Formats: sequence, structure tokens, C-alpha cells
Amino acid sequence: MGKPIIALTMGDASGIGPELVAKALADDGVYHRCQPVVIGDPDVINDAIRLINLNKGIKCINDIKEAGLEPSCIEVFKPSGVAITEIRRGVVDPVAGRSAVICLKEAYSFAIDGKISGVVSAPMNKEAFHQAGFHYLDELELLAEYTASPAAFIMGVMGSLWTVAVTTHIAFRDIAANIKQKSVLSHITALHGVLTKIGVEIPRIAVAALNVHGGEGGLYGREEIDEIIPAIEQAVGSGMNVAGPIPADSIFVRAVEGEFDGVVSMYHDQATIIRKFHAKRTGATIFIGLPVVCGTTAHGTAFDIAGQGVAEPGSFLEALEYAIRLAATV
Repeated sequence: MGKPIIALTMGDASGIGPELVAKALADDGVYHRCQPVVIGDPDVINDAIRLINLNKGIKCINDIKEAGLEPSCIEVFKPSGVAITEIRRGVVDPVAGRSAVICLKEAYSFAIDGKISGVVSAPMNKEAFHQAGFHYLDELELLAEYTASPAAFIMGVMGSLWTVAVTTHIAFRDIAANIKQKSVLSHITALHGVLTKIGVEIPRIAVAALNVHGGEGGLYGREEIDEIIPAIEQAVGSGMNVAGPIPADSIFVRAVEGEFDGVVSMYHDQATIIRKFHAKRTGATIFIGLPVVCGTTAHGTAFDIAGQGVAEPGSFLEALEYAIRLAATV
């Protein structure tokens, strides 16, 4: 089998996305592990190349089969409809938001056709693509509809520790009603599967409680008793190494110290706060359940430093690493 073809989308042109793409492809070693192709505006990527003084040129390609064949230049496929006439750094720009969405959808058009093995998305700005007329909670919801993948969800990585949340971008008041045995079990199973595929022989998975002190036997809520514990018991019964429910105020202390390989959280901030605190310049977000895996940064568009050439590429590079390792396997 040849090297996987990985599509790198430029993200929001007003932010640090194009700079991250250029910095990632500055390392010719990337070309030894995959065939990268940038989906974006050649002028925007060329501007990022100049910004970081990278000694590479741009080659516009019309066929994805040309991807990643020339490390001496960055190959860019420009989708129809991408038209950045002015880079407005550091501001919410619906033109940049629309172009970012078009690039991501184009990458998944290639994925649906079996032409690529993975996607890495530079950060997008939700307000910008909302202003452009795309009324989705986030890019995962957009991709799930576009690719007819209703079971898609987010995983987070910080170092060797993986996390997944049973609920993500919903109102806090709606969380408890969405904690169901079937969903908890499916997230445990998915996390176990990904950990196995990246080489963890017997994944050690911890499941967080929803309620304070784990519910105190139902005193503070019955979600642990009625939904979470039955899911854990079913996972253990199928041969998985799963512990919990563990109170949220202690689960990540134990996980970060190395007791677990992965944590199933009940809602977005249970997992995300520790990820952003513990892995400020690294860590990655992985979209699972799409036609091919999508990696993206654990941070946003960083409008405050856009155009300064100082963006740290660590999180983007980690997303690229996992997109290569998981290419066309999940």
C-alpha cells in the first residue's frame, strides 16, 4: 500500500490557519509519511509562505492524484467558490468563513469518492461561517450532515491520553437528559477501538460520573445508577477494561498520572478544560465516524496573533500525526 493522501484545509484565512499549514509542510519529513495536498486559496497559502520566510513555492493542481509528489513546493487544490480577494486578518469575515467551509466540504467530497485517506482542518471561526449562512453548531455537525454520518463525534488527544464526551455542543440544562446507556456504551466502545488501532494492546478506560460525588447513591441524581453503570457493566462484560463512574473532580488527576489511557466524559467541559490546561500548545481534536478521520487543532483561530508569524504549530502537527496513523481505518 502507498502512503496515505491527507488533505490539509486552510481554515479561516483571517486567522492563523494558513500559517499553520505552511509551517507543517516546511518539514520535508511529512512527505515520507503521507502525500499531503492543501485544499485552499493558493494566494492565501503563498502569503503564509512569505510570512514565515519558507523557501518553498506553490503549485496549483487540478487532480488529487498529483498530491504530495513534490516536497520542494506546496501543492494546492482550489475549490470552486473560494475567492479571498483580501485577507482581513484578525476580524470575523463571512467571506473567509464561507471559503473555509467550502474547503472542508471539498475535502470530504474527495473522501466520499475514496480519493483521500484523511483530513486535517486548520482552525475555523464559528461566527464567521454562521455569518456566511451555514447554521450549524460546529463543523462536525456540518460534516455529519454533508456525509450522511449521523454517528460522528469528537475525540480529544493530549499526549498519550485520549478523551471523548458523550454530549458536546448542547445547552448545559440538556446534558442530563442526553446521558443514556446506549450512548455511554457506544462512546466507550469507540474509544476502545481507536486506542486499539493506535497500538494500545489492552486499553484502560475510565468513565466519569455526571453528578457531584458520583451521585452519592442517587442522592444527587440517578444518572449513574440508571444509565452510566449499566453501560460500564455491559462494556466489562464484553471484555473491555473499564472503570467508573469516577467523580469528575478526581478522574483526570488519576488519568494524567498514567492510570488510564482514555477517559469517557459526560459533557464537553469535563474533558476540554483539562485538555486545554494540560496541553496548551499541543493536543488535538479528532472527528470520528466520518468517511475518513479528520484531525484539527485543540485551539481556535487566534485572531489576536494572526499575521505575526508566531503561531505555534504543535497542535496542528499532532492532528496531522493522528490523521496519518488513523488514515482510512475509522
